[in-house]
Amino acid sequence: MFHSLRQIRARPQLLLLAFMIFVQGSAYGSTLPYLSITAIRELGMSDQAYSVLVFVTSVSAVTISVSLGILSDLIGDRRRIMIAMALMGVAGYGAIFLFPSVPVFIVATAFVIPFFQSVSSLIFVGVRAETTGLPGRDAAAINATVRAFISASWVVMPAAMGLAFAGSASMMGAWGVAGLCALSIFLCSTFLLAKPAGDAAPAKSLTGFFSALGELAAPVMLARMLSMAALTGTIRLTSTLWPLILIVNLGGKTADVGIIAGLIAFLEIPFMLIWANLLKRLTILSILIVAGLIYTGFMVALAFATTPWQIYALTIPAAAGAAALLSMPLTYFQDLFPGRPGLGTSFNPINSFLGNGLTAMAFAIGAHFFGYSATAWLGVLMALSGILGLVLLEKRRPAMAT
Repeated sequence: MFHSLRQIRARPQLLLLAFMIFVQGSAYGSTLPYLSITAIRELGMSDQAYSVLVFVTSVSAVTISVSLGILSDLIGDRRRIMIAMALMGVAGYGAIFLFPSVPVFIVATAFVIPFFQSVSSLIFVGVRAETTGLPGRDAAAINATVRAFISASWVVMPAAMGLAFAGSASMMGAWGVAGLCALSIFLCSTFLLAKPAGDAAPAKSLTGFFSALGELAAPVMLARMLSMAALTGTIRLTSTLWPLILIVNLGGKTADVGIIAGLIAFLEIPFMLIWANLLKRLTILSILIVAGLIYTGFMVALAFATTPWQIYALTIPAAAGAAALLSMPLTYFQDLFPGRPGLGTSFNPINSFLGNGLTAMAFAIGAHFFGYSATAWLGVLMALSGILGLVLLEKRRPAMAT
């Protein structure tokens, strides 16, 4: 189980990248859980304005991440891009912390911080580049293991921020912490991250950028993205459903929500390491199928839950399935374009965007017509549809692996 961790520890650059992804995850974990509370309750944004902000931020984030992922392949020197994006994080988080107001919050959240969010994609591009000399399954296992560092940060930071600012009327300090995280990534990128060998001149013209966009929009790739989004989007759907089922349907307490969420995040870490180790015996698609079926079983059980303790018991299959569905899609898409890790990594933010859209539709329809528990069956339908789509599309993989 710990083979990938030993490989990361033995390679200083991989260890640095793992630390950087933990730090960036810490920036997310410090602020995202408190985003709506800060915007609406503390700064006075309306619910409608906040909804628009979330949508604009999502579009901005996916556009920036995809563009920078493709450009990283064309430019070659990803380190310079990472340095610039880290500074954007310092500026965005710092502005909210130092000048808390609705206009500053909107501009920083929607148009500045998304540049910093793209650093995670660039880090995984760097991980892929550092593992090019390893066997494919070892490289995939390291990718999945590095993803576990994000989950580790989410175990630590939301609770830490809640405790740190429990006696304060403001959560703005969390944005200050996130700014320090961005500053740490800037310092690591500037002084510790290895410079690329040889010249970092652009490898292709602007035509290469639009050509890469064309590959993203190819029908078979769109079908892959929709299938993967249907499968992985079930995580967002159930993370919305189970707290409502627990509180509204089963009479659970608010404290239970925090405990269960933390427990799932904590359990995801060892399961990610287990799935990474299983890559020696199974293909990524096989793992996605098995994990998808485990998560499908979790959603079925969630629909039938009648007491709060059953939700606690379901944290094990929930974490087991989610661990693979969170960590494997990145490598799945990167493997489609082994010579262009930036392009392959660009699929990840698109997958998240599409998954969020499918989740929003499923929840809106299910909650209105069927109730919270029955909406879990729409998640089952999403997962099975996604698995079927990936299996059928696997026949096209050789044609796309260029």
